[in-house]
Parts: sequence; structure tokens; C-alpha cells
Amino acid sequence: MARIYAPRQAVRRGRFDAADSLEGEEAGMVLIGSILDLIVLGAAGRWMLPHVRRFLEAHGQVGPNYLGHTIPRGMGVVLWLLLWLQELVLQGAIRMESSGLTGEFLSLKELSSLEVNNRVFIFVATLIFLLGWTDDLIGSKAVKGLKGHFRYWMDSKTLSMGAVKALGTLSIAAWLVFTIRNDQTPIWQTGVELILLILMTNTLNLLDVRPGRSLKAFLGSSCAVLLLGLYFLDLKTSVLFPMIPVYMGGLLLYSLDIRGFGMLGDAGANLLGFTLGYEIILILPWEAQVVIVAVIGFLHRQAEVSSITQMIEKNRFLHWIDRLGRT
Repeated sequence: MARIYAPRQAVRRGRFDAADSLEGEEAGMVLIGSILDLIVLGAAGRWMLPHVRRFLEAHGQVGPNYLGHTIPRGMGVVLWLLLWLQELVLQGAIRMESSGLTGEFLSLKELSSLEVNNRVFIFVATLIFLLGWTDDLIGSKAVKGLKGHFRYWMDSKTLSMGAVKALGTLSIAAWLVFTIRNDQTPIWQTGVELILLILMTNTLNLLDVRPGRSLKAFLGSSCAVLLLGLYFLDLKTSVLFPMIPVYMGGLLLYSLDIRGFGMLGDAGANLLGFTLGYEIILILPWEAQVVIVAVIGFLHRQAEVSSITQMIEKNRFLHWIDRLGRT
């Protein structure tokens, strides 16, 4: 079976032959196509939000937030729907180009490169989303942390849904990391990337206990990583294309989430975390990845022994950022 290459090769480490060929005028066309894609996704996402919210409420997918107010949970499904909308748009563009309807706007070579990148990401993102969605539906919110899931297994002799999700995330992350690595990548570096992807997937879920907190972390961190990539690491535009729906979905969901009108749910928070982790391993050098692993490892430890919320509330600046925009 032919090996599938993910977009990491498009970054300065040089691991994606197709994406590296998108230079000059071709890269500019990809940028224009991405902007048009953003417009389509933004319009579709704004239309989806009220419909998804009503759908969740009609089917009983509601729960209490930290104040005890009953609100829809699982609004993160919008992120997944936008991912598949982008795939539909991309397939439409490929069909149009094959029929000669797009002129010289985008070549089949450019579209084929984007298609490979997009399919790799949408495959793993869908699996992550389904694990989180299943946890939203049947998982127990009373079982938390590594100790809690281990104690549940010892008492019931069966795995909790959280443990199943963790094992599933490990398998998916391992497949992705080993798929996008090349023969020159040291095994220890692959290990760092695997740990980062797993921990980051759960980190934004740990943060998603207050309105807007998870999305602030995602949007702020994504912007910082993207700026580093664009201005210092010669990041190619095509690298970002598969993650555009998650960026746009995060922006659209922010207003609803920060005002306490809906919750991302595990499905949404895990998908955000996985996307951020994927972005980091594609763009940042391994030295930065080691630092990030240490930071999010500390957050996981803090969640086990105390509370991330308590840590934030004790720090004046973090508390101000956390409360900013919340109603």
C-alpha cells in the first residue's frame, strides 16, 4: 500500500514533496483558495450554530454548567461538520478542475496536494471526535483523573469510557506520528511528538470547565504558533489548509461558549486539543515541543493533585484573562 504523507513535510524540515512544490504563484493561488474557503466555512458555520443548538436541546443533549444552568452540550459537533464541509468543497473544486471549469486558478497538482493533507487530518480528527462524542453520551463525569479511572477499573473490572478514550487517542496519535515521520527522524523525537499530541488532546478538555477557557487557550496558542511559523520558519500555506475548519469553528463558537449558552463537550474540546497538538508538531522545532510537553505535563499533574481552576484564580493575571469577556 502506498504510504500517505501528512503536511508536516511542508514545514522547514522539508518532508512533503508535493507541498514543497507549491511555490511562488502556485502558493499564492492556494492562499487565495484558503481565503475563499474561510468565507464559505464562516457563512456555513454561522448558519449551523442555531440549528445545532436546537438539535441538541431537542434530543436531550443538555447538562448543567459550573453555575448549575442547563445548557446544550456537544456544540463541538460544529467543528466536525465544518471539517466535512471543507472536504466537500475540495472535492467539488477537483471535479471542476478536471472538467476545465476553473481555468488556471488552481491546478490538479495543487488540489491533489491539498486533498492528501486534508484526508489524513480529517481521518484522525473524525476518530478523535467520535471518541469524545461517545464519552459525552455514555461517559461518567464522576470518574476523573488517572487515579479515578484506575480505581474504577479495579472496582468494576471494566474500563471506564475515559480510559477507552485515552487508549483510542494513544492509538490514533501513534498512527499519525509514525505516518508523517521520515527515516531521518530520531525515535526519541517521535516519542516527544507522540506524548505532546496525546497530552494536548486532553489538556483543552481539562480546561473546558469554565466558559471560554478552552477556546481562549486554543485560539491564543494557535495564533502564536502560526505567527512563529509564518514569520520565522518559512511555513507553507498548504500546511494550514486541513485545520482551517477548526480555526473558523473555534472563532464562531467562542461567543456562544464565553456567554455560557452552550458547551463544547469532550468531542469539541478533544478535537481542539488534537488540532493544536498537530499544529505544534508540524511547525515548531523539537526543543520547543519539549518545553510544551513539560508545561502541559505540569497542568495534568496539577489537575490530579489540586485544581487548574484554583491555580488560575490564585494568579491575578491568569484570573483576569480567564474572566475576560465572560458574562
